[in-house]
Amino acid sequence: MNLLTKLISALLPICSLTTGMTVAASQPTKMPVVEWTAGDTPDFRYLFLDNVKITQLLYATPETGTFNLHGFLYHYQGVLFASWDNQARDENTSGQNGVFRLSTDEGKTWSEQKLLFPSLADKVPASVAKVPKPFQTSQGFAEIDGRLYAVTCVDRALRKKVYRFNEVSRTRIGFLAREVRADGSLGEVFWLSDTAPEPELGYPTLPVGDRSLVAKFKAYYREPANLPQLLFRPRQWPDSDDEHRMTEPTQPWRLDNGAWVRLYRNQGTIHGTTRAEIEASRPRRHYASFSFDDGKTWSAPTRTNFPDTGARANSGRLPDGQYYVINNPLPMSARQGGRTMLAISLSRDGLNFDRMAVIRFIAPQQRYEGIAKGANGFQYPHSVVVGENLCVIYSVNKEDMEVARIPLAGLSSLDRSSQRPVAPEHDYHRPGSLP
Repeated sequence: MNLLTKLISALLPICSLTTGMTVAASQPTKMPVVEWTAGDTPDFRYLFLDNVKITQLLYATPETGTFNLHGFLYHYQGVLFASWDNQARDENTSGQNGVFRLSTDEGKTWSEQKLLFPSLADKVPASVAKVPKPFQTSQGFAEIDGRLYAVTCVDRALRKKVYRFNEVSRTRIGFLAREVRADGSLGEVFWLSDTAPEPELGYPTLPVGDRSLVAKFKAYYREPANLPQLLFRPRQWPDSDDEHRMTEPTQPWRLDNGAWVRLYRNQGTIHGTTRAEIEASRPRRHYASFSFDDGKTWSAPTRTNFPDTGARANSGRLPDGQYYVINNPLPMSARQGGRTMLAISLSRDGLNFDRMAVIRFIAPQQRYEGIAKGANGFQYPHSVVVGENLCVIYSVNKEDMEVARIPLAGLSSLDRSSQRPVAPEHDYHRPGSLP
């Protein structure tokens, strides 16, 4: 087994933990259940958070590229990094690559946009790139030995389905990484493998990484808390116990009893043979999976009542101990408007999410056409606590990129009746100069 194969195995959701520093939860006699009870009260209404400040990282134009998605945040040595994937027009096609901005004042102002990873093929619309070319899907950041690295997965689309109708058809080329420093400078790009894949005609060969460093990446991704979200290929994730396809899991969170939990996006029955059949089968609910042995094994994903339109969600834990999930909770398809609301649900025990508040609602009209851009909305959130705020990055219509700063004090005091519908405060800044 070569080093790349070993790395890919390490990135799969069923993997072993090698540190030996934690104590696994014991297998329960009764499986835990993730529940969403925020809407159970007879007088339930949507609550809007006070004093949410929105900063625009990118206002897309044809010059900047009109497809932008897969945002990530990371706070490192007092610097907040925001990254995302960019393409000329279409999702997951030739030349898609990562870009970033940074903030030294906890997200209030931001640097100019910079290239994070070089394109590995011409960045052209899918209609122009008639032969599938390499494209990147960001995996966010990894902090190893006190240094911060950005990581991206390089795939190539396949023309035909290779397993089943609703499976993503891609072939894996490899993973790229590079160091990201607090001053905004970048290290050399390298492959997380023992051999370098052949480049596209006209593009240079990139080197492979140091073997010992690549081994540390492998160990990093074995940790349950670091399991990746945005990996796509046939049978990348386990099917659910009711034979639905799972994708885009949240970051796992650990309960006080030692068990790990993660939610999955549902992509419909594995037996569907038409798009209409797949759509009709989707319950618009999250599925939950548990590990009681520090990530060595995970239970089959099981349907919950947690509403979700069907998109990447984000999860974490606040300094006051509360757990949170940020997602699109309207239980309808994206084309029906399911992604027009972005909200945060809160839980005190990591299982019962009994409060919810709206972060963004009613997206502006989409300005540009593109593949997989058939619905408006606030999409693919990622978050990190910075100072007194929870910072959340997301895409608007898969075109623009924004960061919301949510005061932690408001989340700590949130109950089912404490908030009133107040429009968030905006401090929009166009890219091009420091705000």
